[in-house]
Amino acid sequence: MKDLRYEEVEFVSHEALHSEVESGDPARISKALYSASRYEDDWKWTQDQCLRFLKSEHLSVRWTAATCLGDLAFFKRPIEAVKVLEALLNARQDPTIADPVQFSMNLVREFALRIN
Repeated sequence: MKDLRYEEVEFVSHEALHSEVESGDPARISKALYSASRYEDDWKWTQDQCLRFLKSEHLSVRWTAATCLGDLAFFKRPIEAVKVLEALLNARQDPTIADPVQFSMNLVREFALRIN
């Protein structure tokens, strides 16, 4: 997998995020989700977009959505942990994204799910 490389996540404005996720372009949608998971103040919108795109027809977008849900937890951004875990559990049935889904489930359990 020599083609894999780290790319810095760029800030995308709130207004641009909305148009990017509606663009239909998998690369633009993925870029928007990565940016939103790091920088967007509207955590509920970000979470809901990631949940929405877990069911995308595009593998790269599903992969990104699954990854970003874990990123939200890892970066200690607010999420509805139980709702996210349920969606990830369902998404784990898709073998093409099972690995990032499982990793994100672990992150949500470790960083976002508070059980005392």
